[in-house]
Amino acid sequence: MNLRNIHHRYKGTAKNISLYFSASLLKAVISLLMNPFVALNMTHTDYAITGYFGSFSSLLFPVLSLSFFQYYSKNYFKFSEDKRKRMRTTISSALLLIGLLELVLIFICFYAYFQIYNVSFPFFPYAVLSFSSIFFNNFFQFKLVDLKLKRDAKAFFKYNLYNTIVYSGLVLVLVILLKLGALGSLTSSLLAGIIAGLYCFFKLVKKIEIDKAILKDALLFCWPLIIAASMNYFFSGIDRAMLEQINDNYNLGLYNVAFGITGYLAIFYTAIAQTFQPDIFQAVAANNKKKLIKIVGGLNLLNAIPIIAFIALAPIVIKILTFDRYTEASQFARILALKNITSCVYFSISSIIIAYGYSKVTLINKIIGTIICIVMFKVLISKYGFFGAAWGQVLSFFFMSAISSVFLIYKFKPRKSAQL
Repeated sequence: MNLRNIHHRYKGTAKNISLYFSASLLKAVISLLMNPFVALNMTHTDYAITGYFGSFSSLLFPVLSLSFFQYYSKNYFKFSEDKRKRMRTTISSALLLIGLLELVLIFICFYAYFQIYNVSFPFFPYAVLSFSSIFFNNFFQFKLVDLKLKRDAKAFFKYNLYNTIVYSGLVLVLVILLKLGALGSLTSSLLAGIIAGLYCFFKLVKKIEIDKAILKDALLFCWPLIIAASMNYFFSGIDRAMLEQINDNYNLGLYNVAFGITGYLAIFYTAIAQTFQPDIFQAVAANNKKKLIKIVGGLNLLNAIPIIAFIALAPIVIKILTFDRYTEASQFARILALKNITSCVYFSISSIIIAYGYSKVTLINKIIGTIICIVMFKVLISKYGFFGAAWGQVLSFFFMSAISSVFLIYKFKPRKSAQL
């Protein structure tokens, strides 16, 4: 490869990184600028409500998306252009038809859950708003996956930009101007999801059509991933369900403020990961282990830099971002920030396992991790309350990283030839 080709290759990569990062950064900057004004119009109970219902997204997103995005990514570079189109149409159509049926079942199951466990927050309208927005957001997320695999960073940036503008405008009206609190926040998410979801659906398909062979193959590959991905709830969402039973909305509100602000720390990793995700799948297809190690190592090293800086400055940052209304949340934020390190390590390793096609291994790892985490959260929260929940978030992904690493080390450990 000559110098001109090398320059061209890395120039293109740098441009893509800048666009992916700019898309995430722009969304973060707008949210951060609005956050102080949102905080002035949200009570501790409002944050408790939005955080509680938002915690179920990690459980419901894999179910409503059927984890088809992983199947699409896995086969994108293997299929011809014609088969890609059929795969894209089949997945979009299945997300609509199957997803609607799933959404009805989810409403029924959660309504029963609220009655049995006497949840203090009302099911209507909060659950309906929150869960419906996940369904519509699936089509937007699928379009972003398609654009990433096409390496169309420019279009990726535009889609994120328009979606951010729409959502921020709705928050401005419903939360800040009309002061609807949690109701306004969840309604903003749903309306933005409907607008983006419907637009992306008609961009993805010309007509609703399902290729039975592709759908069958996708379901066979994805069913372990659906279960495994849903189990993420037990690593990053079940804490809110357990904390709700304490009936302390003041501290639950602070905890959710900290959870939301530390979520911004994942933006840098997400932007870089979106750029190099296709490279991970290509490296796996070529069985280039050295390249995989370099990619994963670089991602996690870069990810740790802003997290360390945030931990040092957390009280000041949160004071500014909430107009000093929720500065107390910094005590939880410093701990929760560490979760962004352990979770990124885990997701990096998990991507490699999935790319190699070991979907059932992902499920087995999650089952083991889920059992550990349920027991861990129960013990930590019963003894240390909200601080125990925060440390549980950090440790849950640490355990998952360890379990997944053991599999990779065992699977690819060089084996000596049998001696005669």
